[in-house]
Amino acid sequence: MTMRRFSSAAVLVVVVAGVSLFGLAAAGAAAGSVNVPCSGPGGGAAGLVAAINAANNGGGTINLANGCTYQLTVVDNTDPMTGANGLPVITSSVSVNGSHSTIAGDGADFRIFEVVAGGSLTLKMVTVTGGAAPIGGGIANVGGAVTLNQSVVTGNTASQAGGGIASATFDPSSVATLTLNQSSVSENSQTDSGFTDGLGGGGIVNILGTVTLNNSQADGNTAQGFVGGGIASGDYMNFSDTGSVLVINNSEVNGNTAPNAGGGGVQNLLGTATLKNSRVNGNSALNGGGISSGPGNGGLPGATSHLTLSNTQVNGNTATAPAPSPEGPPAPPIAAGGIANGGDAVLNGSAVDNNTASFTSGGGIVNHGTMTLNNSEVFGNSAAGTGVFASGGGIVSAQGPPGTAPTTLTLNNSRVRANTAGGVGGGIANGIPLPGPPPLFGGTLTLNNSQVTDNTAASGGGIFNFRGTVTLSNSNVATNNPDNCEPPGTIGGCTG
Repeated sequence: MTMRRFSSAAVLVVVVAGVSLFGLAAAGAAAGSVNVPCSGPGGGAAGLVAAINAANNGGGTINLANGCTYQLTVVDNTDPMTGANGLPVITSSVSVNGSHSTIAGDGADFRIFEVVAGGSLTLKMVTVTGGAAPIGGGIANVGGAVTLNQSVVTGNTASQAGGGIASATFDPSSVATLTLNQSSVSENSQTDSGFTDGLGGGGIVNILGTVTLNNSQADGNTAQGFVGGGIASGDYMNFSDTGSVLVINNSEVNGNTAPNAGGGGVQNLLGTATLKNSRVNGNSALNGGGISSGPGNGGLPGATSHLTLSNTQVNGNTATAPAPSPEGPPAPPIAAGGIANGGDAVLNGSAVDNNTASFTSGGGIVNHGTMTLNNSEVFGNSAAGTGVFASGGGIVSAQGPPGTAPTTLTLNNSRVRANTAGGVGGGIANGIPLPGPPPLFGGTLTLNNSQVTDNTAASGGGIFNFRGTVTLSNSNVATNNPDNCEPPGTIGGCTG
């Protein structure tokens, strides 16, 4: 799994921006509730700006007209580091109630909303579109609170991070929170790919904050940077594992793309990501086509990532990393079509099905951390290339570089079935015998009451073990092609 630290230059833009805006908060009498008609006196974009300025004076509620588009055409305010905003910065408690209403930017010159520490923004039945900024194309949340209820953030662009929404914490006393309830952040884009400028998060980027999706979608977003086509969540500065939280409940992160990044759907760097009753399907990335989770520092002891999936699908995702070539630039030999894990991961009652590593190893899962599968399945995945670089059709579990924490993979009451690999280990490759240094030695692999069946590879159709340890307890490795386990005699209880 390849993860890159965000460049200091791009992070500085976000940090300075956050600090520079903290001083904007204002106090005063509550503005109450105001209706903003679609046009005429007190209406349209000018009326909306006036209503937000009033609500910032102590808080208030703004009611938009049914089906109206509030077209923003001019910049309201500009911060030299974060860029321009089409509406006043939210510094108090502001609610905007729409009725299938739209707030639209011009698609080039400014984002729509910015929220700072001390401010909170609640949108109900509002579409936010046409925003453009370095960070947070539609919405930038710098230490504030944003809640979307039955709302849509779509068609926005960020050059550096958070095509739809950027949410970040820089003062521990004011943690950024973002909550989506029956809402969608879809078809947004992050555009810069340069190492110094392009972070990622085509739909959402979360830095040291808390993001929660309830019955919501982050679909069809694109990131050209180094992390997260759909959602990028983590610590991109100090690399601590305590600050970033992502919770996805009854939601989907589908059809996102990150051609230069890890985590086509979700990227979790040194944070905690919990998915329940959700789907991460049909995404594409350089590695970790569905989900990429890890410490971003080669798995060194200390801070790590935490990933938990319960009754969740990670299906039909693709990793596009090329196979290593002596004539080409350095490339990792493993990619992970479904899930790439370099930290701690637990799958409960979940499915990793029909994912593809187009040229390299790990069709379904790549693990070089600690991973446990409980009552889960890894089915129909493919390491679609040829030769040893296309190993581990279902799962690759391999030790990280020398000095890294031990790699362990445990399957309890789980199934690895009908996966294919052009190299070794159709079901599971516990290590890969690469032709040159460094080798990928296997870790500790334990199967309890589990099955590895009907998988296919050039050798080791069921399980291939390369200098690791494999223990089978009341488990079945059978009907794999051309054989069940290789090398012969290295896996007790496995024959044929």
